[in-house]
Amino acid sequence: MKQQRGAALVVVLSMLAGSLMLGLSGMQSSQIDERLAGNYKAAAEAQMGAEKAISAGWGENGSAVSVSDFDATRTRAEVEAFSWSEFTTLGDISANSCSGNIVCHYYLLRDGIDYFIAGRGAVVSAGNLAAVSQPVFARVEFTPGPNPAFTNGLLSADYIEVTGQSSVIGNVHSNGYVDISLRSGSEATVTDGTDMMVEVPLPGARPEGEDISACDTEPERHCYKSYDPTVFDEYEAREGAMLTCNVSIDTLNDGDTVFCDGDLEVQGGSVDTDRVTLVATGNVTMNGATSSGGVESEIGLFVIAGQDIVFNGSTDNYGVFWAGGYVRQNGSSSLYGAIVAGTYIRSNGGIDFTSLDNVTNPDTFVPANPRLVGWY
Repeated sequence: MKQQRGAALVVVLSMLAGSLMLGLSGMQSSQIDERLAGNYKAAAEAQMGAEKAISAGWGENGSAVSVSDFDATRTRAEVEAFSWSEFTTLGDISANSCSGNIVCHYYLLRDGIDYFIAGRGAVVSAGNLAAVSQPVFARVEFTPGPNPAFTNGLLSADYIEVTGQSSVIGNVHSNGYVDISLRSGSEATVTDGTDMMVEVPLPGARPEGEDISACDTEPERHCYKSYDPTVFDEYEAREGAMLTCNVSIDTLNDGDTVFCDGDLEVQGGSVDTDRVTLVATGNVTMNGATSSGGVESEIGLFVIAGQDIVFNGSTDNYGVFWAGGYVRQNGSSSLYGAIVAGTYIRSNGGIDFTSLDNVTNPDTFVPANPRLVGWY
């Protein structure tokens, strides 16, 4: 009987030891599961933070982004390889878009022709990183459309001066003064530098005499000009460009580009619905009409001059006319489309001008209207 009682004790102790081991194992398993759940929760919150950062960078219907906001100094592969600390110390990184223990930032990146909103998120606990998201990229596309400057009537960086009576439909603005007398029936909005200053985009490089060092403190009219110094190189190097300094509109076809390294003489003809681009590093002289289909016409002619554009004769001219210098009308031409001048716009004997915004030439287009096209 004593031996049997001893065996029972051993059995009971063994069962207690086994139960204890099972209990400890269960506690450890529960702790591991709890930690795994906590880690998973932190990782999920960090990833949601990255997506929230992208949402903040996008804004409502893309209202927070424009082409000029995107940094083109890095590639997507470089940004994707950054650690959290490297990402958050980028010079163009956003402020924290999240709250509480979740931190998130976005970065606007241009890689070649592709635009991305890059987002990263992290969970911070007791001053330490509990989880960091993988980088998330939202690709943005900008639907191109005509530069607003090329659909907005008469725009001059210096002054507009017209002698005689004029008929104008559309906007008239100069950052200097406007001297124009309108006939009854005109539907024009006329403003000048005393009303507001408007940035005027111009072809070529800024002239040496336009000192912008004081533009931050005492901006003058020339401070509201922006220049594209690469525009002439792009057209000269364009495949199929016609390198000539004398051309007739009637000899050109849809999609043609004419480039002149100097002064370009243009003989008139019918543009119709053709999209034609005429480019000169110097002056452009328009001799004769560039007739089209009336006020409902598509505007396919785009004329670019590094210096001045002059209209000769009593003709109808349809197009977008973009001059680094002045635009002057000799005679009584009727003009349809848009004019942008780096110095002045002048006409002797009145002007008949109708602003048309149905611009179809893709050379006038700039990226606009963003839309999200993919997540990575």
